[in-house]
Amino acid sequence: MSKTRALSVAASASLLLALFVVLPGMGADERDKEGKESLYRPLGLFTEVLGLVRSNYVEPTELKPLLAGSFSGMTEAMDPFSEYVPPDRMAAFAAYEAAKEKKEVLESGIVLARRFGFPVVVAAIAGSPAASAGVRSDDVIEKVDGQLTRNIALWELESRLSGKAGGRVRLAVVREGKPRHRTLDIVRAGWTPAAPSAERVDGETVIHVPSFTPGTVAALKEILKPLDRTRPLVLDLRSNAMGSFDEAARAAALFVPAGPLGELSGRRIETKKFHSEPGERVHESRLVLLVNSGTAGAAELFASAVRDAGTRAAGAKLVAVDKLDKSKAAAEDSDLQEAFDPGAEATKDVDKLKLAVRIVGEPTVGMGFTAQVVKLSSGGSLRLSVGKIRTVAGKALCPKGLQPDDRVFHGTPDDAPGRIDPILQRGLKVLAESSVRAKAAA
Repeated sequence: MSKTRALSVAASASLLLALFVVLPGMGADERDKEGKESLYRPLGLFTEVLGLVRSNYVEPTELKPLLAGSFSGMTEAMDPFSEYVPPDRMAAFAAYEAAKEKKEVLESGIVLARRFGFPVVVAAIAGSPAASAGVRSDDVIEKVDGQLTRNIALWELESRLSGKAGGRVRLAVVREGKPRHRTLDIVRAGWTPAAPSAERVDGETVIHVPSFTPGTVAALKEILKPLDRTRPLVLDLRSNAMGSFDEAARAAALFVPAGPLGELSGRRIETKKFHSEPGERVHESRLVLLVNSGTAGAAELFASAVRDAGTRAAGAKLVAVDKLDKSKAAAEDSDLQEAFDPGAEATKDVDKLKLAVRIVGEPTVGMGFTAQVVKLSSGGSLRLSVGKIRTVAGKALCPKGLQPDDRVFHGTPDDAPGRIDPILQRGLKVLAESSVRAKAAA
């Protein structure tokens, strides 16, 4: 045996000894200086479970797939988007990433997450082949071209959905409603995301924002230019799961006063703060934002930034009222204090500000993150979330998203033409009610 081979065997034996003998013993009562459980105890439990599986499972098991499964489970436990790529799949992973970078393959337009081991559609981007084929948010992809998708990595599924123009891929999906199982054919073709558009519904202006890809801000400015900036609007962000945080922040600046909009931060990346600047705002009235289970990523930053701006304005008004109260108390004249009491009027002002922005619909996805691919010494890699979007209040938008102010519980989706859109109808009602209350508070 060569010297290198002997050293390799010795190293492997040392690793196994540490995993199965040393760590369980070290982890028995080990705690760190703060009294928290140390790393040794859970590692000891891991090696105990691994040893029991290998020695007691009904059939002999190999160590390699068990470890690979544990690594995949570890990343999925962090969020639905992080992934472990084993060494034997790195060539295929690298080839797919290179093809995407060089735009040698056409993507289908599906944004994916993982739930309970199965890939789930976050959104099918408007204007994409997937949207044309009828793919919807929350579809569970059961099979791709006849192959079961359980435990297939998201990047691998994305690579199978992508390819040359004219190619066809068949999806078997599970969807709420009847029929529960559906077969959808996606024909790959060149595409661009649909641009923002506006329509009048029940006397109100509804602006659809399907993504925050480059050009969205310019398109929104053109739509807003002829509109009365003091008239309320409905902004439809449903199934908006594509685009950049920068574009979303610039779009939010069109609707809010100057100030902070949020930040992208992490332990290993430089914090990036998003702001709106004086003079960028072109709309100054109430807004209703429509969201659903397909609203993700940049759209979540936009929605949180716009809503937080209204809350921030209300908070500023409360501070002003507090200062006014203190000035009044300092007058030491009860008659003057009573005449100068701002309470009722100030409450009306704060109520009006709180009505400025309402989010209506379903909880959003929680995709406010940025990821990096980190290579491992084993030859594999991790696609890991390294930065998260945080709201002005400091709340992370991953893995939990935004909760709407008005939650809409709608029944089974109906494919019939002219069906009622419950989220839109509720949004229009909220806008009408806020207009009535704003007039009453005026």
